[in-house]
Amino acid sequence: MAATVFFQGSNELAVLGNTFTVAGVNTDPTTVSCVITDPTGTAVTHTFAGASPADITKTSTGVYKLQIPCTITGLWGYVWTGTGAVSDVQAGTWPVNPVSLHQFYTSVEEIKDRLGITDTASDLQLELAVMAAARAIEGMCGRFFYQVAETRTYKPYDIYELPVDDLVSVTTLKCDQDNDGVYEQTWTQGVDFQLVIGEDEFAVNASGESRPYSIVRAISAGGGKIFPFTWEFSRLDPIQITGVWGWPAVPYAVKMAAQQVAGELFKLKDSPFGIAGTSEFGTVRLPRAGNPYITRLLCPYINPRRKVGV
Repeated sequence: MAATVFFQGSNELAVLGNTFTVAGVNTDPTTVSCVITDPTGTAVTHTFAGASPADITKTSTGVYKLQIPCTITGLWGYVWTGTGAVSDVQAGTWPVNPVSLHQFYTSVEEIKDRLGITDTASDLQLELAVMAAARAIEGMCGRFFYQVAETRTYKPYDIYELPVDDLVSVTTLKCDQDNDGVYEQTWTQGVDFQLVIGEDEFAVNASGESRPYSIVRAISAGGGKIFPFTWEFSRLDPIQITGVWGWPAVPYAVKMAAQQVAGELFKLKDSPFGIAGTSEFGTVRLPRAGNPYITRLLCPYINPRRKVGV
């Protein structure tokens, strides 16, 4: 297969081709099959004019083609097998990337502009560098900077205050007061609870850059509610929050760090064993220490508490 970037979707088709030859001459095997293994390990045998699914097509003598929808993110595998007149086995793989591009902090286009790349020959490697840069930044900072809407459950630290993951907004907050697994008590924002950014900070733009909430604080004077107690052998996640998690917007420093990391990761392919090349002074080696500018950019965004969700 060509170095093509595939994205998850039933309309995204990976076109697999194989040519069977004998002594350099295209020849049709007696039987042709191709086993496709998806990222979950599920294998399906496709055939040419054989058992279902018989969706392999022949374009000319010895030349066969199969189209596979890229429905799952991950590494796919294929094994072409010819028997009889041509006995041959050819194997290979192709990656399928997620369509959630908002979960990356820079783009292939930005990296190409940064590095002065004008063709598409390296798009596969650039895509991988962009994805790896995003995950590396999240690993260093202990948080992610995009937004995701989902439901999470938590264990309260006390009856009034609940540290949570980075939170943009709350849709519903419910409590399981009797620890039976049913979140029967719904709280009202501004009456039963309020959202806090840091130590008694409530304005998301106070620092000049939009930041997420990190604490849910009970307002017992308003609704008379407190967070549930937990005890040994009971459920430990009696608080359920549905909302938008992450950051209000990706910080510019994170975007710049992502471009720098992705660019460096991409260029590493040209410096095997840490050697960038030679000069009149001898071999040029890359420094082993991390890039101090990346560390300086990301330091303000490191989460000392890491993830606290149950």
